[in-house]
Amino acid sequence: MGKSLKGKELGSGLSQRKDGRYQAKYYIPGSPKPKYLYDRNLAKLKKKRDLEKAKYILGYNDKAKKYKVSEWFDEWMKLYKIGRIKANTVRGYVDGFERGADFIGAVRLDCLTPSHIYNMVEGMQNDGYAESSVVHTLSIVKQLLQSAVDNQMIPMNPCKGIAIEKSEKVTVDPILEDESKILQPEEIKTFLDAAKNTRYYELFYIILNTGMRIGEITALCWSDIDFECHRIRVYKTLNRTTIYFDEGKNRLEKPESVKQITTPKKKASYRWIPMTEGVELAFPSWEKKQIADKEKSGSSWGKENPFLKDFPDLVFTTQPGGVFLPQYANAECSRIISIIEKKEIELAEKENREPRLYEVYPHKFRHTFVTKLNESNMSPFTVSKIVGHTSVNMTNYYTHLEQDYVADEFRKFAAKYDEGKVPAVPEKE
Repeated sequence: MGKSLKGKELGSGLSQRKDGRYQAKYYIPGSPKPKYLYDRNLAKLKKKRDLEKAKYILGYNDKAKKYKVSEWFDEWMKLYKIGRIKANTVRGYVDGFERGADFIGAVRLDCLTPSHIYNMVEGMQNDGYAESSVVHTLSIVKQLLQSAVDNQMIPMNPCKGIAIEKSEKVTVDPILEDESKILQPEEIKTFLDAAKNTRYYELFYIILNTGMRIGEITALCWSDIDFECHRIRVYKTLNRTTIYFDEGKNRLEKPESVKQITTPKKKASYRWIPMTEGVELAFPSWEKKQIADKEKSGSSWGKENPFLKDFPDLVFTTQPGGVFLPQYANAECSRIISIIEKKEIELAEKENREPRLYEVYPHKFRHTFVTKLNESNMSPFTVSKIVGHTSVNMTNYYTHLEQDYVADEFRKFAAKYDEGKVPAVPEKE
């Protein structure tokens, strides 16, 4: 360990000369003799040393010349990601990288510099990508290039030290935004009343009273419903994803969209959800519809559903026994809302007022459910367990107290602590 003139430890192979310059001693493979570099700036000297040492790593230049950045990305995915991560996560990596590929994809690894990365970030920002998308892309590129460093293909990661400053711009009133994420009691009643005579009424009722994610409820099997213990087992999810690589880990000429039932990405999503009496009644009500579908379709029921082989007792299916995808629930919500809005517009015209319109989608049911749990004074830890949040902080972020509830709670506070001691405002003479 070398020291500075003031006695400070500088690290292995580093020292400071009497003339003030810093000295770096290093060795290259195959040579017993040390080499030396000098600079008055210690940080610059360390970078010089690392670069010089890297030049002598056997074959690193040849490896880097072999790949363009896009080519290395495909190879990297094949070596380190595909088969180890879920298909949805693979899609996230591909989508994230391709946003930046227009700027750096055609550049050879050995020619890539921090300037290319800065240009990529600036270019994505100018193209109108959201801040989160730019951050995501930069994170993927950092991982990609760090792997190239680890594989002795390039001496340093060009992304090192590059960060994106977070914007503090507020475009939406946060109070109004919070209110838009939940359904008010009258909105819930209006929606359920309109949905009561539709096919998937029970599905919406269950989401509203369990907080399940739409992919979780569409992946439910009858064996997941424990009527004896009054609870639902959640351990899988149904979704549609895009496949970019075949089973041999080779890039497909054209990406393919596939449906899949997989385990959740996060451990917290594995859970038991208690059932209310209403939820327990909703399941057999739906089962009657499914049994009627089977009787009507006969042997053809479920023939086009690939999941029934592994999950023969799927709860929610289409009339012919097909897969009920999450997007179908969104479409059904929109259809029900269009019926509600048509009636509301007609009524508003008769009453000479503006119609009251609102947006409804399945994930909004989840927001509403979390809010109701919080308003019941349930502990955040318990709420997290029920809804599958990874942390209490996530539950707090996710929860939006209704203003009526806040007002009621404040009135309780005022009744208890307001003793009428506020000085009266003196009247003007």
